[in-house]
Amino acid sequence: MDIAINWNVLEARGEWAIVSGDLALDNPLRSAVMISLFTDRTAPEQPSASDRQVGITPPGNAANSGRQDRRGWWGDAGADVPIGSRIWQLRRAIKVGEKAILLELEQIIREALQWLIDDGVVSSIDVATAWSVMNVSTAEFSVSLWEPTAAQPQTFLFSWTWEGL
Repeated sequence: MDIAINWNVLEARGEWAIVSGDLALDNPLRSAVMISLFTDRTAPEQPSASDRQVGITPPGNAANSGRQDRRGWWGDAGADVPIGSRIWQLRRAIKVGEKAILLELEQIIREALQWLIDDGVVSSIDVATAWSVMNVSTAEFSVSLWEPTAAQPQTFLFSWTWEGL
């Protein structure tokens, strides 16, 4: 078991769960997914073509003047594979094509979770993204993880609400 994390959608942050004055325990795979998705990964110096398609721009350009912050976690400084995801970059994405943003979100999720395959924790990952029918500024997504010996995947559901859409 691992420390349980409660995700607060409105505040876009997770907190350790406390039960009866002690840390609550939860599924370690769920904790790994939450940390991988909702920790800010360092942005690349130059966005990819698909990043640019949805309006993700490099730090410090005209659209982001004065914003040199590429975020990330200081512990990644010497790491071969950084933790976290670039979902945070979608906060200011341009909603020129709703489908393009969902495809970019899926790609970012897969990038963040690739280490689970590389380390042999899971054999495959399925990701599905969709716009929420309740809130046009919310993307909902499911992540299904197939462990090597499991007959069924473990599926986790999340949503991400942001400004700028």
